[in-house]
Amino acid sequence: GLRLLNGHLVPHVAPSGDPWRRVQLGGFLLLTVLAVGTIGYLALGLDPLDAVYQTVTTISTVGFREMPAEPSPAFRIFTMALILTGVGVAFYTAAVLLEAVVEGRLSERIGRRRMQRTIDELSGHVVLCGWGRVGRSIHRHLTGAGQTVVVVERDPEHGATIGGLSVCGDATDDAVMTAAGIERAATLVTAVDSDADNLFVTLSARDRRPDLFIVSRVRDEANEAKLRQAGADRVVNPQQIGGSRIAALAVAPNVADFLDVVMHDG
Repeated sequence: GLRLLNGHLVPHVAPSGDPWRRVQLGGFLLLTVLAVGTIGYLALGLDPLDAVYQTVTTISTVGFREMPAEPSPAFRIFTMALILTGVGVAFYTAAVLLEAVVEGRLSERIGRRRMQRTIDELSGHVVLCGWGRVGRSIHRHLTGAGQTVVVVERDPEHGATIGGLSVCGDATDDAVMTAAGIERAATLVTAVDSDADNLFVTLSARDRRPDLFIVSRVRDEANEAKLRQAGADRVVNPQQIGGSRIAALAVAPNVADFLDVVMHDG
């Protein structure tokens, strides 16, 4: 996928340090060695069952017996090569699997799958992009009002503090937004720090869902018109609202407090 970075489209690259990815790689390599070993023994004259049996016992270093009883030089050379390759791959797979379990990534992965199944069943929810100070405040008010919210956050460390439904990934990636249930959501709130990212997410979401209600955050007032043109139904500048709020408290604090009581349960 692509994402917008400093005004340019760049490839979206998944983190390389995920142990689960290495477990998947190890499993793929192990299956490849099993397939190559089986094909090799078939070429050397074994029947299919004996070829699989010989491959498994060789890679696992069990080695009950060799078939045929008098192996040829080619058979022995192939078996030695398979032992060196297969044992290394098996040890690598076992090591990364243990690492994933020890680091808790495997249980985290299982929990993530369960959460994704819950998200897949949602309809009429709010997709919130961004878990900064503004995003956290939005989330608190929405959940307080009884809304179901799915947060999209690219930083795994920030995502760990959400404590609710979330998708870890870049909101500019269409696959990530699909995982968040954008096709079934009622509202999209883009509260990412970058106006460019908010613009990209808004444009992409409007193209996919013409009926979706979109609220976008903007930092620079000059970009407000661009977000509206991209498809945002409402554009909010937190700094401008904060300034208006401070000015209202300075001039007419009682009126501002009264409006707070009327507008917010808190």
